[in-house]
Amino acid sequence: MPTLELSELLDNATDDQAEAIRAAVYAAGVLWKCRNVDCCAEDLPRETRRCDFCGYDRKGRPLGEPMSLTYGPVPDDLLTALREALVEWFTDHDRPQPDAVTFHYTNENDGAHDWSDWGELHFGGRTEPNCDFSYSTVAEALIELTDFEAPSFCEEITIALPR
Repeated sequence: MPTLELSELLDNATDDQAEAIRAAVYAAGVLWKCRNVDCCAEDLPRETRRCDFCGYDRKGRPLGEPMSLTYGPVPDDLLTALREALVEWFTDHDRPQPDAVTFHYTNENDGAHDWSDWGELHFGGRTEPNCDFSYSTVAEALIELTDFEAPSFCEEITIALPR
């Protein structure tokens, strides 16, 4: 059987045929369409965990909300404060804003519970470890979280950022 590229099939198909081809490849799981109602991304490869454009997963949820959030539940005002601090940090440091940031609980220091100030950045399907948020409003927002409820050893929190 000859091998054809999907793009070649779609380029040579009528609108109805292209719709049928896409339906077949979505049903087969070869490609998927972002389910975020505000995003129009299509034809995302099967191995992609999150939409490259908005960071939502295959089920239409932002990374970290609510399924990936192992620490919690957390009041919305504390999550909003952390999210706003992160957006402000990336703006102030003129750095590209990721889809999400994950922080890991590290230890307990003389009764003070610590989140690592070093975050793991999520950009579509890739991650960048070790972004330092020490001595910033992000670090202060993380302290507010632990003041609300102490995390357990090895817990993490992933915060999806707006696009």
